[in-house]
Parts: sequence; C-alpha cells; structure tokens
Amino acid sequence: MTVSRYRIDGMHCEGCAQTIEALVVAEAGVKSVSVSFREREARVEFDPQCVSEAAIAAAIERAGFKLASRR
Repeated sequence: MTVSRYRIDGMHCEGCAQTIEALVVAEAGVKSVSVSFREREARVEFDPQCVSEAAIAAAIERAGFKLASRR
C-alpha cells in the first residue's frame, strides 16, 4: 500500500470534502481516503498495482476541483 497526500483548491465546504472522498474511494484499489476541508488536503491509501496516482487525481478533478500539489 502507498499513501499520498494531495493539496486541493476549490473546496468551499465540508460537503466538497465529502464529495471528493466518495469519488476517490470508489476507485478500484483505493483502501481509504480522508479529505480535510480546513487543511485543503486529501490523504489517500491505495494499492499502486490496482490504481495510479493519475487516476486518483482524475477522480478529484472530475468533481471540479483542482490539484494544487501532490506529496
């Protein structure tokens, strides 16, 4: 398992964070996701053999949010 953190721009409320969590956790290979509206950050634990960081980023951006950075 790999853990990555993503800085996210465009969140306006906790509902935005919940939307991102729901979209990312639906990706095959994602074990857990935690999004903090206050921190503007997502923490994703995933199996890199099943899902790529690019696919996780695409799930976030599909919801209309922008990735500020990835760590």
